[in-house]
Amino acid sequence: MTNRRLANGTDLAMKVSFRLDQDRLEELANYAHREGFTVSVIVRHLVSRFLEDRRRFERVNHA
Repeated sequence: MTNRRLANGTDLAMKVSFRLDQDRLEELANYAHREGFTVSVIVRHLVSRFLEDRRRFERVNHA
């Protein structure tokens, strides 16, 4: 598998596929288009935020 590199230097190691219902897919695609982003950028951002929130939550609960 060939890694891809973003303009900011981040290496993308794996392609991930997932399913959304048609309404959510359309809403996401419309939002991405309206804001000038790709759907992939938005999904990567959401995953990053989710993982950061989980780490923050775990630190609070284990302190």
